[in-house]
Amino acid sequence: MSYDVFLVSAIEDRDTAKLVARRLRALKFRVWLDQKQEDETFDAKDARDAMNSQTMLVLWSANAVKSDWVRAAAAVGNSRAGTLAEAALDKTIPYEPFRTHKRYALDGITSRKSPPAFADLIDELGRRQGRSDLREWNAFGAQDEDKRLDWLAAHPNDPLALDAKKKREKDLGIKPAPAREAIGAAALAAASLRGTTSAPPPASTLSPQRTNGAVPLASDGAIASANLAGEALGFGTMMAVSLAIGAMLILAWAFRSQPAATAPGMMPAIANASLAPAACPAGTVPRSMLRVLEPGPIIDDTRPPLEPGPIIDDTTEQPG
Repeated sequence: MSYDVFLVSAIEDRDTAKLVARRLRALKFRVWLDQKQEDETFDAKDARDAMNSQTMLVLWSANAVKSDWVRAAAAVGNSRAGTLAEAALDKTIPYEPFRTHKRYALDGITSRKSPPAFADLIDELGRRQGRSDLREWNAFGAQDEDKRLDWLAAHPNDPLALDAKKKREKDLGIKPAPAREAIGAAALAAASLRGTTSAPPPASTLSPQRTNGAVPLASDGAIASANLAGEALGFGTMMAVSLAIGAMLILAWAFRSQPAATAPGMMPAIANASLAPAACPAGTVPRSMLRVLEPGPIIDDTRPPLEPGPIIDDTTEQPG
């Protein structure tokens, strides 16, 4: 996972580090902080998380300058240009090469009190994230609800505004937007269900547009269209499959096949059950063949039976 801020402090300064992390998270920064750290080893996992963070914030103090973990982490942050940010929890000056670096004075920070330098720090962190006016937001009090709404309206793509929008939609019972790559196909399907033939929306409306490092959410109309299309496509697919299976079963029953009776010495064959003739013993003919359509009186709706006569072998030459 990537982070906005990788927070580094001595184990003894953990309470202050938690407070700083909480203040930054309230501004919707993604902060890494190991609250259960017990040793001074900067291991491979720590290095990986540090490399996946945009900014490393080191909290220097009398305890931090003695910590092997803090020194190792600060060295990693210093090795990447534009990554390191530093703050001071007391008057301690760190060793080289950090002695001459800029440090934001956070001594005296509490849950209710923010040193003036904290506003400078969040301005710097916000600048790295493409965010602006965080100092103004951080200065709002409990009675400044109207000002907060105006700020959110002026910064619609800031993580603070996106989070507020998500909370409003949750309160209203609006479902989260579907995967963005599915919106285009779902919108086309919804249009076809309505009988329209309009052209697909331009690619610019389907691809995420980044402003100040944030991705805007899909509109409510696009979300509703996508949900409707998904439900309609699923129902239509189920109906088509059911009809196809039913038709196959009917055809299989109508044209079912079975072995046909064959004469001795002949190969077995398959005949349709509805077309197979009735089998007769050798030397006989079916009873139905004994009645012919010859002129004569019709008795009881039947023709007179065929009178038996001699069997003539016409396969040999007859005397002329």
